[in-house]
Formats: sequence, C-alpha cells, structure tokens
Amino acid sequence: ASRHLIANSTKFICGLVLPRIRLQPDLMPAEVNYGIHQSHPYGSLYGPEDTINASKPLMMPPFQYKRKRINVISAIVALFAPWLVFCGIASLWSFSLRYTSPALTWGITLAVGVPLALLTVYVLYQTYSAIWRGQYLVIETGDHAAWTLFILITCCVAFILALCFGGSNYQQNMRGNFDISALSSYTGVNPATMRGQELMDAGKVTFVDGADLDLRYANGFRNTDVYCVAPITVNNAVLASYDFWAVGKNCCSDDKPDFKCGNVNRHGSRGGLRIVSDSDRDFYRLAVQQSASAHAIKAGSKF
Repeated sequence: ASRHLIANSTKFICGLVLPRIRLQPDLMPAEVNYGIHQSHPYGSLYGPEDTINASKPLMMPPFQYKRKRINVISAIVALFAPWLVFCGIASLWSFSLRYTSPALTWGITLAVGVPLALLTVYVLYQTYSAIWRGQYLVIETGDHAAWTLFILITCCVAFILALCFGGSNYQQNMRGNFDISALSSYTGVNPATMRGQELMDAGKVTFVDGADLDLRYANGFRNTDVYCVAPITVNNAVLASYDFWAVGKNCCSDDKPDFKCGNVNRHGSRGGLRIVSDSDRDFYRLAVQQSASAHAIKAGSKF
C-alpha cells in the first residue's frame, strides 16, 4: 500500500512540477535553452526578431536594380524651352520692333519676364520649405518636381542672357542701320554744285560719275583710335567749300595724308552712308577742322 501511495504521489508531483518547469525557460536544460537570450542566436543570420518565423529563409534573393525611364516629354521641354525664350527675347531686343515700338517691346518683355520670375521664386521657396523645414506636402515630389525646377531656372538664365545679348547687338550693330533706313536717300549728288545744307536728312548718298577723294587733304586725328577723313571732289577740282567728307576709323596714318577705309580703292565706288554714331561724330569733326586749318581750305559750316 505504501508503494502504491508513493507511486501515485510521484505522478501527482510530476504532474504539478513538470508543467511549471516548461513555462520557465531559465530552468530548461542547456541543450534546449542555448541561444534564446542572445542578441543573435546560434545559426541565425537575421537577428532575434526573425527566429519567431521559422519558415523565413536564411538568405534572400539577390536585389534586382530596376532602371528608371527618362521622362521624354520633360527632357524635350527642358531642351527647347530655354532656347525659345532666348531666341524670342534676343530677337525682340535686337531687331526693328524695338526701334519702331520701344513701349511694345518693354510690354512683351515684362509680360514674359515677370510671371517667369515669380513662378521660379515660388517653386524655389517651396523646395526650400520641403528640404529645410520638412514640409514635404506643400510641393510635388519625384522626377517631375526636379524637371520643373530645372526648366524654370534654365529659362530664367536664358531670359537674362537674351536681354544682355539683344541689347548689345542692337547698340553695336543694328541701331545704326535703323537710323540710316529712317533717313532719306539721294542719288546723283554733285559735290561741286551742292551744299551740305541741302542734304541734312540724308542717310544714303550716291554721287555723280567722276566723284573721288582728294587725298591731298586727307587727315588723321588720334584719340586712342585714329579718326580718318578725306574730302570728296569731282575730277580733282579745287572746290570753294568741301561739304562732303569720307570718314573711317583706324584706316589711315595720323602723320601723313592717306586714306584706306572701306572700298575707297575699288573702282566704281561712288556712294556712302551717313555717320550716325554720336560718340564718333565729334572726333571726325575735329579731324575735318584740323585738315581745313592745315591746308587752308574751307569745310562745310555744319562741321
């Protein structure tokens, strides 16, 4: 009877104790408990959080890089939009519209430049807010945002360069032609019989046959550049007053009478264009006065 009681008690004790042992990992044998409390259990490649999912593989498939496609439409706009802005503004500030309608030129320039500048500043501010302040919801994201910012900045740069190029080209090359085109043209002008006062509005003059330069009275006036002048006569005749003079810059000597400007040595050259540059006109006038004084001749009163 005592054996039977001890056996039953043993079973009862085992039934009470063994489940308790299973609930406490610290009391489990070493071969079962090994590696549970380590940061990287033995045989694990991923860490303790991955030991829960026993079905997760130890190695992941190799990463495959997916190549991004170029936004063709944005690339085309980025290529051509700045060039269109540059060509349009440069043409506007170089050609005849600026000469005939300066107010309209300024109006078109402001109508293009002001919205472009405001939109660029707005996008730059939104980009600054997104990057430095963390306000990512106020601006579009992704490649489209980068293309938009790039197009706006390049258009602004093209706009500024077009203003500089167009203004310089107009002042140096185009304005003189427009001034001459706005004046009158005269043909058959005889320097021996006509006075300069009769052609005050002349822009282009064609002389009679036999008109040529009188190189005896050619002169050069130096002021950094050499301003060259030579009177126009007919058949080398001595005139009472020399009202018509050929002029040029850096095409003669300032110490001897010569003149090699333009097409003066070409046979059949009998015409010329009026000097409309205000900065050069005063120096040509001084060269004419110097020649008249040196050779005791009379130049036109308007010189």
